[in-house]
Amino acid sequence: MTWRPTKYLVEGELDNTEPGIVTGWMQFAGMKERVTLDLKGDFCSDIRGARILLSGTYSGSRTEAADEMDGFGTCQTGKVGKITAGLPPQEYTPYPFIEWEAEANGRVVMYLESEQVRLVGNDGAATDRDSCPQHPRQIESRGRPTRIRLLTKELRRRLPPLYAQEAKGRDAVVYVKFFTPDSSWTWYATEFDGEDLFFGLACGFEKELGYFSLSELESARGPMGLPIERDLYWEPKTLAEIAPELFAKSEAERSAG
Repeated sequence: MTWRPTKYLVEGELDNTEPGIVTGWMQFAGMKERVTLDLKGDFCSDIRGARILLSGTYSGSRTEAADEMDGFGTCQTGKVGKITAGLPPQEYTPYPFIEWEAEANGRVVMYLESEQVRLVGNDGAATDRDSCPQHPRQIESRGRPTRIRLLTKELRRRLPPLYAQEAKGRDAVVYVKFFTPDSSWTWYATEFDGEDLFFGLACGFEKELGYFSLSELESARGPMGLPIERDLYWEPKTLAEIAPELFAKSEAERSAG
């Protein structure tokens, strides 16, 4: 299961000056405590042996951030995946990318802009290192092992009940988008029964309106075995904005009439 907390990053520091170990900390919006990291492995070759400072620009709802980050462990131990600033020689990506596999909550992936990463190397540049625990393995994690939830408390409150948007037709609003990261299947939910059943738009072999369930989305896997995820950056849109072709015929008939 994959966490993608990039949106909620406030600041952080990662240190690979000791070969084979990456330590550091990150502060996320919605979390009262810093997240400490103690990982086995190294940065990619473009920044191996260096320290990097991270920054974020989140200015959204604290409630949303707390809801999204609920369950993310405050002590991240595990192993490094890929950590790069996207600098030459580009071993992995041409942009900053941070990935690790945590014992507490599984895979974590962060896609960053170049201005969010500052390379400080081994020149003794001042950082707030004293505030980062030196032995995070000795700190008990209070986060629950989990993944990004497909449906948060906030989304449950926002989604209208079944049939609430039936009369809106093409103007019904989609409040949440689900997708398979390893294929093209996508689901757009306009209504929810409060327990398990959605109504909305399913896009797979074809696009069609209908019902789909939360339990099915949570248990389904794509062709590479990856679970379905929720688009964390989704902004509400109407059905007509997403699939105008579904309503083209009825609009043509209405115009002809």
